[in-house]
Amino acid sequence: MLSKRVARLEAKRPAPGVPRVVNMIGLAPDLVALVMQAKADGTFPRSLCDADLQLLVALANEQGPT
Repeated sequence: MLSKRVARLEAKRPAPGVPRVVNMIGLAPDLVALVMQAKADGTFPRSLCDADLQLLVALANEQGPT
């Protein structure tokens, strides 16, 4: 069973080096600003706190695969 689940997750994984685009509409403007600044500084996602990253992951999961 574990091998089937791993295979299913691997099939959904985006290709390496291909960034996933997440529509950030609906997020707090300050979080969007933090994300954009971190991306501009080249520190995304390391510079964001866990709570902010969890919000982004939840949003990405809601939007589904792209």
